[in-house]
Amino acid sequence: MIPKGAKKIAIRPVALGEVTGHSHQLVTLDSSVCLEDVVEMFEMESETGVNTYLRVTGDCVALVHEEHKTNPVAPGEYEVVIQQESTDWGARPVMD
Repeated sequence: MIPKGAKKIAIRPVALGEVTGHSHQLVTLDSSVCLEDVVEMFEMESETGVNTYLRVTGDCVALVHEEHKTNPVAPGEYEVVIQQESTDWGARPVMD
């Protein structure tokens, strides 16, 4: 659920790869539908940083990345979370 205090922002890549320069981006699979008509992006500051949220209202949205398959995104509300990996030194964000 998107917190009440979250501010709507312009749609941007969901995640950027620090190592490869690749990105995870939302797209529409229907060329007649504008992404801004079916996706809203929000941000809210927290104690741990800035949290990002998505509201998807159309069933033609997908997440794309240059090195992975395209994944459909079902309508709903989401919090964007950077995947963590376990190392001998503790958890850290996955480096893409």
